[in-house]
Amino acid sequence: MGGFAVGFLIGAGLFASYGIYCVTKSSDYLPAKDSYLILDQPDNLSAVSKVFIENNISSRIRNNFFLTKAVIKFGRLLGYRLKFGEYEIPPKVSLWSAIKILSAKKPVLHRICIPEGFSVYRTLERINNNKFLQGEITKIPEEGSLMPDTYCFKYPTTRQDIIDQAQQAMSDFLEKEWENKSDDCFLKTPQEVLTLASIVEKESNIELNTIAGMYLNRLKIDMKLQADPTTIYAMVKGQRFPRNLTYQDLKYDHPYNTYVYKGLPPGPISNPGRKSILAVLHPKKSEWLYLYYDASRMSKPVYSKTYQEHRKNIARIKKVKLSKVK
Repeated sequence: MGGFAVGFLIGAGLFASYGIYCVTKSSDYLPAKDSYLILDQPDNLSAVSKVFIENNISSRIRNNFFLTKAVIKFGRLLGYRLKFGEYEIPPKVSLWSAIKILSAKKPVLHRICIPEGFSVYRTLERINNNKFLQGEITKIPEEGSLMPDTYCFKYPTTRQDIIDQAQQAMSDFLEKEWENKSDDCFLKTPQEVLTLASIVEKESNIELNTIAGMYLNRLKIDMKLQADPTTIYAMVKGQRFPRNLTYQDLKYDHPYNTYVYKGLPPGPISNPGRKSILAVLHPKKSEWLYLYYDASRMSKPVYSKTYQEHRKNIARIKKVKLSKVK
């Protein structure tokens, strides 16, 4: 073998070694906090190359478009096919490691929680503030129509997708459980169940069946529900209430204020969870007509049959004279 041939082979070997070194050496990729790499055209070599270059994953080959594309194509020949989705990859990952990660790793799974008792207003606020969701909300849902839950999603889920999922979950659950309701629940429609459940949800997170039974007792004798959460909803329509409720607030003239109007309000005041809905469908039978619950004092709900007993319970829990209880 001539000297030229030997030199050529050595040169080719060195060039190949340098090429391998470049594509396997750590890059300048530094993802921002809560930032992920998105591949929305994984079969388009040019589009993927552009993503790698824009994120400095190809920095060791000077972000050269054609070399980046060639390396990705070589990886594909070896079986490393990139997948659609959003991916979490470590900082300073090499070009070759990125190709292997994106061909084997599952896309990032995000989560969004809709808490029990959140109003539509507060739920939409949370959905709009989630930066991993795409697009705008195209249809504002009705109050009470969203099932509280934790929803998992992948890129490119839209905000409207989450709303549609939550509405479908509520509709399915309500339809299924309505068929199994107790005889003690005399409400005429699933919507009425949803409305009362939304009140129960806002009253307490314990003894829900007993609270539901108490409100049903009031409805049965055409007595006002007098539920504080309905007054708050009447005043702020699901937004945060900035202060404590006052006695004067209870006189606020609005169809949702059950201190002013008898019967159920026109609709739900929040998105009730499954437990509250089931509590209304399967209430605990009792003779209770009054409830006092002071969450700030960490007290349990206290029930009574008469208004006089109710006033005594309030005075005892608040540790004030009975004459100061209205």
